Amino acid sequence: MIEKVWRYVEEQHMLSENDYIVAGVSGGADSVCLLYMLLELQKKVPFSIHVVHVNHMIREEAGEDAAYVEVLCRQHRLPFTLFYRDVEQEARKRKLSCEEAGRLLRYEAFYQVIQEYAGGKRGKIAIAHNKNDSCETFLFNLFRGSGLQGLSGIRPIRENIIRPILCMERGEIEAFLKEKEISYCIDKTNLEDNYTRNRIRHHILPVAEKEISRNAVLHISEACQRMQEAYDLIQDLTKQACKDCVRVDEKGWHVLEKPFLGLHKTIQSYCLREVLAQVAGSKKDLEAVHIRSLQELMEKQCGRQLDMPYEIVAKREYDGICLTRRQEIQSECLDEHWMGQKEIQLLEAGKTVFISLSEQEELAIVLHKDFEWKNIPEKTYTKWFDYDKIKNNIVVRKRKKGDFLTINTMNQTKSLKAYFINQKVPKEDRDKIWLVADESHIVWIIGERISSFYKISEATEQVIEIKYIRRKENG
Repeated sequence: MIEKVWRYVEEQHMLSENDYIVAGVSGGADSVCLLYMLLELQKKVPFSIHVVHVNHMIREEAGEDAAYVEVLCRQHRLPFTLFYRDVEQEARKRKLSCEEAGRLLRYEAFYQVIQEYAGGKRGKIAIAHNKNDSCETFLFNLFRGSGLQGLSGIRPIRENIIRPILCMERGEIEAFLKEKEISYCIDKTNLEDNYTRNRIRHHILPVAEKEISRNAVLHISEACQRMQEAYDLIQDLTKQACKDCVRVDEKGWHVLEKPFLGLHKTIQSYCLREVLAQVAGSKKDLEAVHIRSLQELMEKQCGRQLDMPYEIVAKREYDGICLTRRQEIQSECLDEHWMGQKEIQLLEAGKTVFISLSEQEELAIVLHKDFEWKNIPEKTYTKWFDYDKIKNNIVVRKRKKGDFLTINTMNQTKSLKAYFINQKVPKEDRDKIWLVADESHIVWIIGERISSFYKISEATEQVIEIKYIRRKENG
């Protein structure tokens, strides 16, 4: 089993020398197996391990689980951090299920530890998902009508989150722990059928393995891998399609009919979903019925229009479809900001391009092909971004309605307006702040924070460096 996990970790390029691994350990079989596997992998690759346990304050015996994990860490001389989080209270506050609230609170704890302890090392989060978990996710999403992304199961790597034992089935994990005589805690809630995933785990998968194929979990896992590869291909094609047939101006987002109709039907739907999400500033509540409505609108006569979620209006025009937020139509507040925008077009790597913003302000932009990402300094007015994540020609402009930014590595977003309110930026100052934007997605609030989505990582191949320069008025 150890050799199997090592091959999987190597194949997926999960671990590197000097990584700072924050391991989520609940005390259950999966997470205890993860911890012992990390200890074995540490013999091959020198990296740090920091164990985190989150007490959800739901079960009476939760304190015993935390004590067990702490003893385990003491035995192996590992740093251990315990968090107490009232999941039920947070679920009510955030209007989420306890499952979802617990997941968010755990990741918030993991990222907090990375920020406090990783220092200059690459912080990564190790999660104990296994093959059965991925199969359960696949079936759960299949039953509720998910698209191709949902049918991809659980990915081995997502940003800085790694899943080293995703190659193991639950039976293999239990056999490994038994062979090594390693004890673990049992969460009684996992034995109940209160949650949909538990019903899939206890009833559907066992029947499939017993009456259809004993290799059902393996076969579903392999299908998920093929789904992931197909989805990645579609994402690449969608990105190119959006560049070819979507244009943005002061009137809104235009999906041009001629290049759009030349796309494959599947790419058409993904392209429309991407555009709709960009206009909305979120993918939440955007369903297949909305995409089909837009496809049908493209076939109708000029002048017809649809009301979409997020107060978006889609109107059939002579050369395609225009999507605009209703409040933007009413206030016509886009004109000043869009007309004054500066588009950044890089000509060649290593050559600095200057963009004049005013008599005293300019930007210096350069594209780097070979960049040592580990040595990024902290500077207020110079920032570095993953150029390959930028979907369109980025622009420098002032704010407009619908602007948003990604606030963490879990790709959670916040509207620019909400950000300014939280930061207590006066209303009269908000229209004066320069923004680097990828359509409605804010890349950098100049002088403030950058969007987490565009941060560079070990996987980054091209880096765009942007420096804000303000000259003194006397020259």
